[in-house]
Amino acid sequence: MTRKVSSSINIGTLFRTRIRIHYSWLLVFVLIPWTVSTQFSPETDLSTRVILGLAAAGLFLGAVLLREAVLLIIAGSRNVRVKTVTIFAFGGLIQTEEDSYTPSLEMLLTVSGMLSNFAITLIFYLIHLIFGSEEHLLLDMPFKWLAFFYLTLSLFHLLPIYPLEGGRLFHSLFWRIIQSERKATFMSSVSGWILGFAVMVGAIILTMFTTERFTGLFFIGLGLIIQNAATHGFRFARLMP
Repeated sequence: MTRKVSSSINIGTLFRTRIRIHYSWLLVFVLIPWTVSTQFSPETDLSTRVILGLAAAGLFLGAVLLREAVLLIIAGSRNVRVKTVTIFAFGGLIQTEEDSYTPSLEMLLTVSGMLSNFAITLIFYLIHLIFGSEEHLLLDMPFKWLAFFYLTLSLFHLLPIYPLEGGRLFHSLFWRIIQSERKATFMSSVSGWILGFAVMVGAIILTMFTTERFTGLFFIGLGLIIQNAATHGFRFARLMP
């Protein structure tokens, strides 16, 4: 959570913190509009379906930014200066002032991020319940799928794969036990890279031997993203004293 990530572009600032978006968001801006737009009946105008799909992707990005805003507020309450937040397809990575980041802070931010994910899922689901009728179908469908996407993201984050939040929780525990952020980052990155590879292998098998080809391709991409983030962990660990 303390590294600067390449392959990302600056999209603005939030609470005086620079916000960058990683190229892995291309996957989100394909998956969500495609999924949402295909859920409507053929009678629904194509332009309407595309607009609602893109709106759902925008709301998803807004939800991720809301989650990061919560973490920035928590970090600020601990007098921690956050310099940059990089938004990945699966969440955000924070770059703080070097001396202010501790195992306790990482654990606090990680648990807060997990709880925020489930809270946002609940918000989307409640909006889905409000609009859950035939007369509001066009408004209901995006929120129904956003609740599903965010629940999937929330559960996926529980896996002990670094840099997902389950993996960052283990990273903070390793760091506290061995008293070395460098070793903890290296150990967590190794496990993240291996598990990311396992996700890709499983996805390739799914693609080859079932009809779930789109799902398989999605998880292949997700495995590559996890491995890419874990590789950044290796590089960051090598730069640590």
